[in-house]
Amino acid sequence: MTTTGTTAATTGSPMLQEMSFLDRWLAVWILLAMGLGLALGRFVPGLSTMLDSLSIGGISLPIAIGLLVMMYPVLAKVRYDETHRITGDRKLLVVSLVLNWVVGPAVMFILAWVFLPDLPEFRTGLIIVGLARCIAMVFIWNDMACGDREAAAVLVAINSVFQLVAYGALGWFYLQALPSWLGLETTSAEFSLGAIVVSVLVFLGIPLLAGFLTRTIGEKAKGRT
Repeated sequence: MTTTGTTAATTGSPMLQEMSFLDRWLAVWILLAMGLGLALGRFVPGLSTMLDSLSIGGISLPIAIGLLVMMYPVLAKVRYDETHRITGDRKLLVVSLVLNWVVGPAVMFILAWVFLPDLPEFRTGLIIVGLARCIAMVFIWNDMACGDREAAAVLVAINSVFQLVAYGALGWFYLQALPSWLGLETTSAEFSLGAIVVSVLVFLGIPLLAGFLTRTIGEKAKGRT
């Protein structure tokens, strides 16, 4: 057993060996991109205004195109005819909803009040971020880890639909109701249900539809392999 472990440690993980240079250092590229974005916003006058102008109905075209390019290849790999095995797993669905809409927001609420008690704007922002489910990176990390693509697609879709229903109510609960019960300062934030619906449809709906059509038409024309 010791010999086997030593050999595995020496040769490295097979999954790591199969990853491309870009995938292996993805976390580094993300940090560099964040740094570049902050630098451009700080030292290039007018860049923010120009990017804001590239939007339709409050939807940023550069972000929409970037998410489409990021998510489409992963969603085209999903075997949509097998998603029924995920929708039938009630335990998995319940665990996902509890983690995303009970545990996640509660943790962000605690972090916000522990580390940002005297900064209401940042505190409110952190709480709101805790209510927003990540879409694109869920698919990317899951695909890199060779996870279950069908499960990822179904869970993201279900949580996105749940977000349409629960986002406003949870925002009110964590910004006003719960702080009031605990004797803390309350804040307010306006949520547009229409804007949330449009965001979900654009950022998830379009890549999901493109991936579904590619997979369905591609399999009929060329076969699954």
